[in-house]
Amino acid sequence: MSALFSPIKLRSLALPNRIMVAPMCQYSAENGEANDWHFTHINTLALSGAAMFCIEATHVEAIGRHHAGMSRPVE
Repeated sequence: MSALFSPIKLRSLALPNRIMVAPMCQYSAENGEANDWHFTHINTLALSGAAMFCIEATHVEAIGRHHAGMSRPVE
């Protein structure tokens, strides 16, 4: 069996496999707030079989957006 599918323990966290879904910036928030799309996306990841997944980047103000194509605050 591949090590990828074998259990691993990280301190007190026991994981059933070594698969982790990396963070993905999907740019689907509306005014910086999560919506139904995020709920569906995170549910899909949670049911994927990966032992762990990382939530995508967040920002609390429009100026915190880090992608050139994203809207900037009105000055």
